[in-house]
This record gives sequence, C-alpha cells and structure tokens, in this order.
Amino acid sequence: MKYAYMLGILLLVGVGLPMILPGPGGEPIISPKSWLPDQQALENARQQGQRALQTFNATSQKSAEQFENLIKSNRLLPEKQGIEPTTEVFTWQDGEGNWHFSDSVPEGLHTSVRIHRVKPLNTVPATQVSKSGEAQQPPATQRQDKSGADKRISQLLKEVEALQEKSRTRQHVLDNL
Repeated sequence: MKYAYMLGILLLVGVGLPMILPGPGGEPIISPKSWLPDQQALENARQQGQRALQTFNATSQKSAEQFENLIKSNRLLPEKQGIEPTTEVFTWQDGEGNWHFSDSVPEGLHTSVRIHRVKPLNTVPATQVSKSGEAQQPPATQRQDKSGADKRISQLLKEVEALQEKSRTRQHVLDNL
C-alpha cells in the first residue's frame, strides 16, 4: 500500500507540475489544450485517409478484375462453374438419447429433426471390386500436352510479374499520399 501511495504522488507531480510551472513565454509548459491536435491537422488526416481509401479501392478492383480474367483466360478453373447441388441430411435424437442420421424425415418427428445441407466435396470415384476380390482402378484421366502447359506457365509468370509491378506502383502511390 505504501508503494501505491508513493506512485500516486509521483504521477500527480509528474502530470500536474508541468501544468503549473511557467515556460519560456510565461505560460505553463503543458496545458490540456496542447494535448489535443488542432482541427486543421485532424481535417488533413481525414482527407489523406479518404484519398488513400479511394486509391486502394480503385486499384484493388482493377487488380481483382485482371486476376479473374487471368484465371478465366488460362482455363485454371473447371468448365462447370455452377453451384453444386446440396444434399440434405436429417438428424434426430430418439427417446434413449441415440442420434440418428438419414436422407429422409421419419414420420411424426418433424419438430425435433435438424436439417443439414451438405455440399459434395472431395469425392473420389469408387473402385469396382471383381468377384475374385481384386479392386479395379477407374480409368486414368489423360494428361495435357506438355508444350501447351509450358507456354501457359510462361505466360502466367509474365502476367504475375506485371501484377507485382502494379502492386509496387500502387504501394508507391499510397506511400506518397
């Protein structure tokens, strides 16, 4: 307790004394008015922030469009881009506390059934098992022509370098605001 009292006194002297002692001009060294920034500085900071935000929004929108065009032009996304169908899974708990999962709702349990919508992800085609017990692998997909892939990769690298240069330019503009 003794140290807390001494710390309080030191804090009061450290903050209060400069408000009382006169400075070179006869006014106190520190005043509450000197703690707050002037309105002009606040307005300048607000305007700079707005300009930086506008510049960032404009350049990031252009970069996003260029990136999307890059992906589409190089066929990096699969052709089928529709929304995949979802599967509904119904869950409920019976009187004994056991959880049940089904693709259909049991009769008479409509109020306590939970519905989960699941998108099919990471699916792998099933392998056929012959009567002898040996698994037959699904047919392998054909690989693309390597020369075409090399051309696309070099084109992608050039476009990535161009995007990096744009990013450096944008950062330079933001730094100079």
